[in-house]
Amino acid sequence: MKKFVVLLIITLLGLSISVPVFAEDRSSPSPSVKDIVEDILWIRPLGFVRLILETAAFGISYPITAPLKKVDPASEFLVKDPYSFVFERPIGEM
Repeated sequence: MKKFVVLLIITLLGLSISVPVFAEDRSSPSPSVKDIVEDILWIRPLGFVRLILETAAFGISYPITAPLKKVDPASEFLVKDPYSFVFERPIGEM
């Protein structure tokens, strides 16, 4: 029984070390047509809706963030990041 447990631990350890070798390489220089179509039809419109909702949330949270001097991090998170995701990101890149 002890030999079985030791053999199992060694096998699992060996498999856990070799698993990253099987990872898919997604560092292709150009996005696929499927990625571009999904980006134009789904991702960007949903990102635009997200931008509108988070800009409204920033406006609502401004009276709270101003006295705490946290306006810059809040605007970065709620306005600038969604804006760059929708309008500045290259088409097809996620």
